[in-house]
Amino acid sequence: MPIVAALSQRLRRRAGAPILSRMTRRTWAFLAVVALVGHGGCGDETLGTVGGDAADAIPVDTGGGDDTGAGADTVAPDTVVADTVIADTIVADTADTVAPEDTADTAVADTETGEDTASVDVSDATTATDPCAGQADLPFAPTGATTPWRHSVATPLVLIQGAANHRGQDVVVAAGQPQRLVGKFAYGALDSDLHDEDVEIWVQREPRCGAWEHLGDYTTTENDELGTVWGVEDDGGRVFFEVPASAALGVGRHPVRMLVKGDHTMAAFELIVVEPGTDAVVFDIDGTLTTGDSELLLELAADLFSGSYVPAVQPGGVDVVRAWADKGYLVVYLTGRPDFLNGITRGWLVDQGFPAGAVHLTDTNGQALPFDSGVGDYKAEFLDKEQGAEGGLVFAAAYGNATTDIYGYDEAGVDKARTFIIGDNAGADGTVAVDSYATHLPTAQAMPAATTPAPPSHGWW
Repeated sequence: MPIVAALSQRLRRRAGAPILSRMTRRTWAFLAVVALVGHGGCGDETLGTVGGDAADAIPVDTGGGDDTGAGADTVAPDTVVADTVIADTIVADTADTVAPEDTADTAVADTETGEDTASVDVSDATTATDPCAGQADLPFAPTGATTPWRHSVATPLVLIQGAANHRGQDVVVAAGQPQRLVGKFAYGALDSDLHDEDVEIWVQREPRCGAWEHLGDYTTTENDELGTVWGVEDDGGRVFFEVPASAALGVGRHPVRMLVKGDHTMAAFELIVVEPGTDAVVFDIDGTLTTGDSELLLELAADLFSGSYVPAVQPGGVDVVRAWADKGYLVVYLTGRPDFLNGITRGWLVDQGFPAGAVHLTDTNGQALPFDSGVGDYKAEFLDKEQGAEGGLVFAAAYGNATTDIYGYDEAGVDKARTFIIGDNAGADGTVAVDSYATHLPTAQAMPAATTPAPPSHGWW
């Protein structure tokens, strides 16, 4: 295939993104263009859902089930108990840890097979404190064969709609706080939910070489089965899992894999446990790290017409982000893109060489409304949550390009003297204007080292 098309396919393999059929990609591109065109020119982005009441119950796998959706027991979300042995371990074939065609410091997950491979990230690793220094990577690999579907008629009708597009939001939480993981499981052009099917939950305590631990088996939800859980609407095909206190992970960046037992496709994301007061920097993406809000629309439009387009990165943007990461700040990437674009968003960050960090997309399209009362409020609420006891972060600086960025950061209490705005709104409302990242780089490099640094990075994994 042409080189550009091959690169486009590789981008979609990154960080657990599936290879979509051409029809699937074109349909999703059309839907995404329709969803985003209303705010694409505004430079506005939003965060994942925040706040909200916990649900009364979370389904737990009982090993049974039928096509009526019955057969799931429930427990209160704050007392989730996995119905499998905690801390089972698996052994993967470390000979496959490096994808032959990949030279970037990336993790490559093939959701069609469930295999997970990665190359070593030298620049991001803190080798002096890296317990895996000198050891081979141990990527995730499912054990055993796939299991029969709980619903032998309904589930295959979902699968034939197209490739898997499972995903999860990265979670940042302070040590000692509840560690809550949310996965979304869907297939095809219309993002059809996988209902009432079994999912295994795995985590790696000591990346990149440590054993993978099996935390439990759960079933995906029906539409609106649980209402709103931990601020996320249960729109079906979800797994809401709280790590039991006995298995809570310590400070560090821990890869999470939620594996569908029926076909070994999976959602890949990260649980980042931080010390309270950890210093962080937030970066908007479209129009802030890309050269304009239209870059995403150009990518989606190109895909719609069977082409390919890689959004242009702001010159010097990678250097600025890395300057903060090198000083020990946790990088948080925030975007108003719909969450079904999780894979290509992570892939773009990886391929452009951005340092590993927490990535957040919206849980609903409604969160991307280009108003202060929409995306602006969601950004403010997310930052407030992460700055509270649960998140444990202190945002030392924030980067954006839109008036809603300025509003959201201000509402969350980010110092205007550390609110850096690029583009048409540079310097607006008392913020610091960024003419270009090349001229701004010395400012970022001159910032003090993090007082409470983020856990050492193991790269995109």
